[in-house]
Parts: sequence; C-alpha cells; structure tokens
Amino acid sequence: MKIAIIGAGMAGLSAANALSERHHVRLFDKSRGVGGRMSTRYAGDYEFDHGAQYFTVSDPEFQALIDSVRRDGHVAPWHSRGLYVRDGVIEADRGRPRWVGTPRMNSLPKAMARGLSIDLGRRIASVTGQADDLRLTFEDGSREGPFDRVICTAPAPQTAQILPNETPLQSVLARVRMQACFAVMVGLEDRFDPGWDSLRLSDLPVSWMARNSAKPGRDSHLTSLVIHAAPDWSDRYAEADRADVLATLLETASTICERPLQDAPHLALHRWLYAFSDQPPVTVDGVAAHEQDCLIDRDRGIICAGDWCVGGRVEGAFISGRAAAKAVDSVATERNS
Repeated sequence: MKIAIIGAGMAGLSAANALSERHHVRLFDKSRGVGGRMSTRYAGDYEFDHGAQYFTVSDPEFQALIDSVRRDGHVAPWHSRGLYVRDGVIEADRGRPRWVGTPRMNSLPKAMARGLSIDLGRRIASVTGQADDLRLTFEDGSREGPFDRVICTAPAPQTAQILPNETPLQSVLARVRMQACFAVMVGLEDRFDPGWDSLRLSDLPVSWMARNSAKPGRDSHLTSLVIHAAPDWSDRYAEADRADVLATLLETASTICERPLQDAPHLALHRWLYAFSDQPPVTVDGVAAHEQDCLIDRDRGIICAGDWCVGGRVEGAFISGRAAAKAVDSVATERNS
C-alpha cells in the first residue's frame, strides 16, 4: 500500500521503519530536519538539546532499537548527577537509567531516518478523501496522493486542524490536553559546574535545568545550559511578551545557579506550544485503538499516533508509531486473506 506519514519525529520514524519493507512509505514534515522534539539547536560552538532531555527504555522492541544504534555510536547512557529539589529538600533524582543520542539528541532520529523517503519543509494544511484514496494538501497549495492510508503523528491540536471534520477522531482529539513548555538556552564560556548535571524543581517557574555539555559526546570545554519552564507556568504565559518570559526564567535560574546568567554570551528562548500530555486519550464510539497506543478511523483510513497517545515520553512515541504500523499491516493482511 501507499502510506503517507505526517511528521518525522520518533512516532513517524517508528511507523515508517516498521512499514517501509512491505509498503511504499513517504514522510512529510514541516521542519528542516527530522526528530521533532528530539531536535538540537546550534549556535556557534554551542549545541542544545532544547526539547527531549533524555529517554528511558523498558519496551523490548525499543530496547532492541537502542541496542542496535548503540553499536554504531548513536546513543549512550547518561550517567548524570541528577538532583531533585522538592519543598526545599535536595534528594537524588531517581528512576530508570537515562539515555541520550550521541553526539546530540537528534543523532537517534537521524539514524532511524536513513533510507526513508522524507519530504522536509512541507507543512500540511488538510487531509481529505477516504481509505485507499486519501489526499494531502499543503499550505503552499501543492498536493500529494492518492494514498491508501495516512498516519498523522502531529500533536493532537494540530492533528485536529488538518483532519476532516467528519472523522470520529475529532471527538477524541478535542479531549486531549497538551501543555506548553518554554526552553531557555544559555551558552557560557567557562566550565560551569554547580554540582549537578540535571536539576528537577517544583513550585517555581523553572521545572528543569540541565548541563547539556555534561552529556556524553558533547563539548565540555564550555557550558550549554538548558532551562525548561514548568508546564502550568508555560501555559499561563504562552502568549506573553517573550522578553518578559525570558527575563523571569533567567532570574529564577540565576538564583538557583548562584551566578548571573543574563549576561551570558548566548541566550535564546524557544516555545514548544504542544510539549506534554500526561493522560492518554479516551476513545469514543467509532474509533478503534490498540490499547490506546494509537487511534484509528477505519472508514477513512486515518491513524493518529504520537507520544500523546501513550502519556508522553520518547519511548511512548516509539510505541505509538509501532502500533500505527501494526494497524496498517492488519489491513494488508485482511486484503491478502
């Protein structure tokens, strides 16, 4: 079958890798590179993983992928000094072992993208048609199709904008709550070591800080500091003046770091409008789900996937993309039986 996948982040790449040996697969992404929130921002000698900070592994198939790309040097464990400050008490930030892409977070999606047909810099405006005759229209007026199936891995609010109003998926998408996240990137000329590699915080505008340059494979001769704002705070000020947002986050981070960050050689602010969703969507009549790992409109041949279908995280995106691929293969099996 001819399959169109909207989005070349982890979910889209996971689905494409699972399908490409048996079907004709094309991916479309609005960005200049693959990876979605696993992207990396460059600024001179500084590099920032300004989206996903790390990932954990528990799913056997995701583990197999990580084992494979680790042999080629695309990922490595991050043995970080992680701390958690909660109610004024400092404790170790415990959990599953952390992994990162090497030498940067987008190294993993880049490795997964090899050999795939990917159109970058193409923003989807709408998906129309029915199963076996689906068309994509782009914001520049160009069109692609027909496709037998479409897998959309964009965040739920963006997915709702481009899918047909008639699909029962709209009822599910309308219930998905996604939160924003401001990311501040600070480049320092010295080797700044505050005694931690990552710091998780609560009840502050800042919820996360990490020394990006402390991750394996990074340049440690200077300091690339990533600051994430708390989701609720980011939602509250999502449309606020960017200068005010940056000033507040830098003031909070400077107090935590016990050094002024406002005069750093490099400062940048990025807003992830749809960064988090900690609750999987609830299905409704007319929508099928594989344990809610993806959402399926069988009549129209449209499948929704993404970390928001599984409650967030990089591994969740991989699992959701795999579920979408299985949904496509189930159609192919029915045709051949």
